[in-house]
Amino acid sequence: MYFKGEISLGIGDNWFPIGSLRQGVGISGDDIGNIRLKDVSGIQSVLTIENLTTFFRWNEPGSLIIYLGGYHNSVRRSLLKAIYECLPTAKYYHFGDIDAGGFEIYRDLCEKTGIPFEMYHMDLDTLVKYQKYGKALTENDRIRLEKLRNGAMAKESELIQYMLEHNVKLEQECIVREEL
Repeated sequence: MYFKGEISLGIGDNWFPIGSLRQGVGISGDDIGNIRLKDVSGIQSVLTIENLTTFFRWNEPGSLIIYLGGYHNSVRRSLLKAIYECLPTAKYYHFGDIDAGGFEIYRDLCEKTGIPFEMYHMDLDTLVKYQKYGKALTENDRIRLEKLRNGAMAKESELIQYMLEHNVKLEQECIVREEL
């Protein structure tokens, strides 16, 4: 897992301030389950990101940014729950592809962690803005989107309908953060 933000990560008796690391820090293996956080007072949101390229490129002031690499596993799930316990008043967002896989990863993340994640830049306005970088849907995409649309909330349903009507999906790497 990769992390970045104005926090300190602890493992054992060692603390590492990671705020000055523009592209963050990666922790792997069993160490992920032993991570602790401190110096979190400036964190207003926690943002999980599906794609590593986007993680390295993305900066969001006041956020703890976490690269998940698609579907999370039990160790990552435990860490996300621990972060939620540490930062219960923060807003939680997931940033993934605007495609069937991105929606499925988002739903899996919400269901298995119990954390109230919201979709981040996974909306109709974003898709329309970057549509020229989109790709055509495959037949499998259409089948998966139809299945998702049946269980979707109104906002997702509108987005999925647009995707089906305009034969488009969008990889998150195409989305560029505009400076504040």
